[in-house]
Amino acid sequence: MSAEKILKAQARDKLKYGGWAKALFALAILVIVFMIIESLAYMPYYFVDILKPDSTTEFIIEVAGGTIATIVLLLLSPFVLGFFRMFYSDDRDYSLNDVMYYFSTFGKYTKAIKFVLGFVLRMILPVVVYFLLPASIFAVAKIINNGDSLENGIKILIIALAITSTVLVLRHSIRYFVSILLLCENECEKTSYYFTTSKEIMRHHEKDVVKLILSFFWWILLCITGLPVLYVIPYISQAMCLSGKWLTQLSRNGQDI
Repeated sequence: MSAEKILKAQARDKLKYGGWAKALFALAILVIVFMIIESLAYMPYYFVDILKPDSTTEFIIEVAGGTIATIVLLLLSPFVLGFFRMFYSDDRDYSLNDVMYYFSTFGKYTKAIKFVLGFVLRMILPVVVYFLLPASIFAVAKIINNGDSLENGIKILIIALAITSTVLVLRHSIRYFVSILLLCENECEKTSYYFTTSKEIMRHHEKDVVKLILSFFWWILLCITGLPVLYVIPYISQAMCLSGKWLTQLSRNGQDI
């Protein structure tokens, strides 16, 4: 049996005995959090429609709304860390206390915020670099065509570059795959430790993670219909967390291949 099948079987067992209801309740908390953020993000457009301001005021309203939504996203981001902390737990049953864990004390909360900021800052540069090329080509092409529709060849090139950029960004993010696990295991380290150690561990195991992600391709595709999301998100989350623990243990045992 392949490693992916073993991990997925273990994930199903963990969900079965850990409590599907708790897993879905934790997911519901995340959904509510992101609904709040989405509402804040769309609120400026609501005021723009009502007030019908001039272009300058409209721009200020939209920027202010986007800034508020971003700040709220950062302030509530420890819920995401708590969600994965619950799946990383070695306890037989899930504990919803884990979802709220980083809100339990000021020290834990600030640690979580520092971790999220550290992750975001490490992702900004590759996102800018990988997406700058297709964006630049698009802008130049628009200028050359005087605002007219682009030629099919240029469109295909831009699509290809966009897909490549997305793949490169995802590949870059994989190097931080076990950083949350390291945070859950030990909160006493500096924030940089989690990312540096994760990069070192994943240097030998990026392909393993990619294979696991690809093994969920049809499940993810099925989520387009909507309802399977309630099964797939906890399922994938638990499998990924088990994988992270397995890869970390392999590295610590000197079994990096």
